[in-house]
Amino acid sequence: MSLSSLEHWLTFHIRSCLHPKFHITTLRKVAFVIALVSCVASGLVSIISLFTRPWHSHMHYTSLQINLISSAVNLGGYLTPPLLGIISDSHGPVVLSWLATVGFVSSYSYGSYIFEHGEAHFSLTIIAFSVIGVSTSALFFSGLLTCAKLFPRSKFLSISCPTTFYGLASLIGSEILKNSWFFHGYDYLDLGRVFKAFAWFHAVVGTLTWVSTSVVTILKSPVEQEEHEPLLDGQSGISTNDYKERIGRFFRDPAMYLIFFTFFLTIGSLEMFLTNMGSVAILVSPEDRDIQPRVLSFYAFMSTITRLIVGLVADFFASHKLSRMPILYVGLAIGLTAQLLVLNVGSNTNLILLASALCGTAYGGLFTIFPTLTLSIWGYSIFGTAYGCFMVAPAFGSTMFGILYARIYDAQCSTAYAGAQCVSPVFSLTAVSFGVAFVACAITYICFWRRKGLDI
Repeated sequence: MSLSSLEHWLTFHIRSCLHPKFHITTLRKVAFVIALVSCVASGLVSIISLFTRPWHSHMHYTSLQINLISSAVNLGGYLTPPLLGIISDSHGPVVLSWLATVGFVSSYSYGSYIFEHGEAHFSLTIIAFSVIGVSTSALFFSGLLTCAKLFPRSKFLSISCPTTFYGLASLIGSEILKNSWFFHGYDYLDLGRVFKAFAWFHAVVGTLTWVSTSVVTILKSPVEQEEHEPLLDGQSGISTNDYKERIGRFFRDPAMYLIFFTFFLTIGSLEMFLTNMGSVAILVSPEDRDIQPRVLSFYAFMSTITRLIVGLVADFFASHKLSRMPILYVGLAIGLTAQLLVLNVGSNTNLILLASALCGTAYGGLFTIFPTLTLSIWGYSIFGTAYGCFMVAPAFGSTMFGILYARIYDAQCSTAYAGAQCVSPVFSLTAVSFGVAFVACAITYICFWRRKGLDI
């Protein structure tokens, strides 16, 4: 599809400066690197579990309020992708990068201010973090779709690399935030300084992303499509009517709804754990002051490594004409094992670290294989819209599981307690949800994808 007037207006000056001076191959490489940096920036929200202690101690939030903040992030981040996908498919990823920059800078600046000066209304905090959620999806989608349109023929470069760098954010962020400058005399993080640093970082990344997304618009020109691989791998000339027809077929596909249900059960559960693993870790080992960052580090490391490995394995399977469904099954099995470990962790520190690592493995694996399958089954031309629709499901799942966790925690875990049995009902439910998701995926493959002979 040709440039929209909005995409043309936002990228005109950057294209005018870059295109005459640099070869398109060089621009592709630079844009790819910047897109990966933007994925790291978008993933910073995943270290939210490190903020629970300062929110408890400094802002005096209850577990329910903290989970409401997390739910606001997830609702903002997961309800908007269908719209963000449509915007990107119609106007290019540059619009998403601009939305993300404005949202991040304003919201993190507000978060910094209320930590230092107090807040007037908790509802404003909810709004600010919902905007952070929207901005997270916008920036990640911008980076992911930029990579997909720069290198459409490589699943490793177009899917695995951006999702890996998104996961890398929690690993890098948790290490950087160990610096004493971010504590400023407190025995917990000074979120005033943390959020202020985040606001400046996103301002810089937003400026760079303006460049990378402008390169995508350069690739849409007929001359560049003729000299290089097609932007949409053979679909660069798709018409508006064809696009609408593909979207219609997507929404009429029963398999889509089963995958949507799987997203709800699995990613929703894992998002809840990501938000609350700090409080679970304290229940397991209340005297260990370093247990929260250690748990997050295990989670982040395994999530990052798994994204990279899954991308490589998925490409290997594809090149040898092997089904990638076993990758999905293994991810679901690991997620189920992790829930069972948390359910029986008691006061065993090693078990909570192992459970955290397995949750990170499942999270990273599922967040890599799901978009890979989406891309293979429904194609590049509607990838933004299709994957965006799937991302709505975790918004409801994480909110449901998160509120359930908060209510059980506030009711049963308010007194001094060594062990995590008080929240075991939550993880009994998430274990069941992973089992049901496994069955749903098997039905999807056997009853729909295999019968159609789809290349997955």
